[in-house]
Amino acid sequence: MKRYWRLFRPHYAETRRLALPVIIAQVGQITVGMVDNMMIGHLGKTELAAAAFANTLFSLPLIFGMGFAMAITPLVGKAFGKKQYEQLHFLKYGAYATNSLMGIILALTCLALYYAMPFMHQPENIIQQSQTFFSIISLSIIPLMLFLSGKQLAEGLSNTRLAMVVTLIANVMNILGNYILIFGKLGAPELGLYGAGWSTLIARVAMAVIMTVFIRRYKPLKSAAVKLTFKKVLQTVKSIVKLGVPMGLHLFSEASAFIVAGIMIGWISDTGLAAHQIVISLSTFGFMLYQGIGAGTTIRISQFSARQVPALIKQASQASFQIVIVMVVVISSAFILLRNWLPQLFTNDAEVIALASKMIVVLVIFQLFDAVQIIYSSILRGMADATIPGILTIISYFGIAIPFSYWAAFIGGFGEIGIWLGFPVGLGICALLFHFRLQKLNKKALQITT
Repeated sequence: MKRYWRLFRPHYAETRRLALPVIIAQVGQITVGMVDNMMIGHLGKTELAAAAFANTLFSLPLIFGMGFAMAITPLVGKAFGKKQYEQLHFLKYGAYATNSLMGIILALTCLALYYAMPFMHQPENIIQQSQTFFSIISLSIIPLMLFLSGKQLAEGLSNTRLAMVVTLIANVMNILGNYILIFGKLGAPELGLYGAGWSTLIARVAMAVIMTVFIRRYKPLKSAAVKLTFKKVLQTVKSIVKLGVPMGLHLFSEASAFIVAGIMIGWISDTGLAAHQIVISLSTFGFMLYQGIGAGTTIRISQFSARQVPALIKQASQASFQIVIVMVVVISSAFILLRNWLPQLFTNDAEVIALASKMIVVLVIFQLFDAVQIIYSSILRGMADATIPGILTIISYFGIAIPFSYWAAFIGGFGEIGIWLGFPVGLGICALLFHFRLQKLNKKALQITT
């Protein structure tokens, strides 16, 4: 046992060091989202519904952009692991060029969504406010992509604290901005719902500016002796795009599958939709913890992969699995014990509470598979393998999970719970497919090293 502990202890410590700032930043983001809803909720249910509709639509291009930007981290990690400082120089410029272009593409996507909003069968009384609010927050997609450029560059160099600090600063700015602009404090105009949108935009512009200033002065990314050439930057852009598009599709597929599930539950009952929103909120808690461990895993695997040390890759991977399994056991135990009480934090409706408590049982099952597939995908991402995992993700969610949810709910007779039964099935198959993919890559790596 002591030998086992000595072998994995350094991996536990390093993964925790890298993951903790990511988790803190994500908790901060979720907290700000809750504060946003609380402040907007004081304006009225129409404003809250309008913001919810706009934010749901905006999350689609946003999540794709976040996944796309993740391609920068393993590329930087490999260059850093090989001590290719010249390549780091080109990656810095390539990252900003690529994400700027992607920001423009996503902004145009938001424009198309803006014009499509009136045709999405939403209540007429929220459309105008939703469109205006959506148009404001859509302006933040470009500065957000610039922020993500610096974030992923820094994380590839094993610095996850920088993004945490910048994000927390922006969170404070957003909350203060909401208070000032929504309610017209300190001499500012009272903008109501739109004040929340402008506050979000200002905070994200600040994130981009602060992060860019730090990155310009960040010593590992400075290389004055290297001559910048268009050809080299273009090659770097191509490598980021090649890796980033399937990574973006991976995250987009997962997020959109949950959105589709929410839409299908809405076809059954308002009670089911309310319970779904409650349990999705609870599942986010576990997800952000596992995603934080996954981010640290990607960084470590990318650097070990560059040094071609399969033994360390295996140990780091096993350590990450062990950490998330412990997390799953602790969180699942809490969810099961508190499944009848937790929904009461959100509503007093007895029917919603009863249905949400049943959904929590399904949540406990699927979050095990979710945690495993997050670690598998993080390892594959660290190995710069994205195209095949992206395809496997689409198959798992839209080829298996969503059809199974539809069958279970509307043909199998399980109702609202049937929608949720698709999650453990889809996530379980996704984790299994990732496992086979990783085994294949490991065999190739062993053949190369021998």
